[in-house]
Amino acid sequence: MTEHPTGGLTAEHARHLPAVLDAATAGRLLGIGRTTAYRLLETGTFPAPAFRAGKKWRIPTSGICHLLGIAYPPPGPCAHGSPATDHEQDQ
Repeated sequence: MTEHPTGGLTAEHARHLPAVLDAATAGRLLGIGRTTAYRLLETGTFPAPAFRAGKKWRIPTSGICHLLGIAYPPPGPCAHGSPATDHEQDQ
């Protein structure tokens, strides 16, 4: 992912993120270092919702975007390049 010039996450960048992030990526998007991100996760004070999948921490992209005030999923074309229909959005 190319970084935004100011280091922040934009709706365009969010469109290309997976639904769930690893701890290092989520921390980087929030401007938190890797060690601090893991410490916050272990103490239950990470600023976004998170969960464990086995031994790994996972952070939903929607929680990071919500924290940053970015709509997720971002409005725009579907993965196949055309705007979503109402039927597709309901599924």
